[in-house]
Amino acid sequence: MHDPDRLFRKSVTGVIPLRDQDSRGIPNRPRSSVSTPDVDPIAEPGKVDLDGDLFYRSGVQKRRLRELRRGRLKIADILDLHGYTQVSTPAAITNFIASCSHPDNQCVMIITGKGRNSPDRVSVVRATALETLRKHPRVLAYCCSQQGDGGHGAFYILLRR
Repeated sequence: MHDPDRLFRKSVTGVIPLRDQDSRGIPNRPRSSVSTPDVDPIAEPGKVDLDGDLFYRSGVQKRRLRELRRGRLKIADILDLHGYTQVSTPAAITNFIASCSHPDNQCVMIITGKGRNSPDRVSVVRATALETLRKHPRVLAYCCSQQGDGGHGAFYILLRR
């Protein structure tokens, strides 16, 4: 049997290391000590998964989105849309987001319900709420909440500060 270390050294014989370049051949630059913002300015409407339960705008950091999806961000405020109609939902959401102007209100939750009492067991308030959230300029991302917070009947929303 062959010694793996010997095989490796033999395979890299004659290779010249790349100094001052990363693996793509681009010169390395010192990293800036200035932290990058969580979000770039909105460049596109956003990305929605197939069932519409996850939305995020370009520039939202993957780490931040993962924290949101896992329910690890502090929920600053909650809006419960039970009893609202398809017509009253957009105004309620717009007013709620406008009231979340404090910098600590970056993550909020909206409870839409699952639609169990709706015709055909499909919540029109939920569909209207998600459409309103996708169009709102302060909404950076949303996703279904964790089971303990309502599961598919509630959403975590990440707001622009």
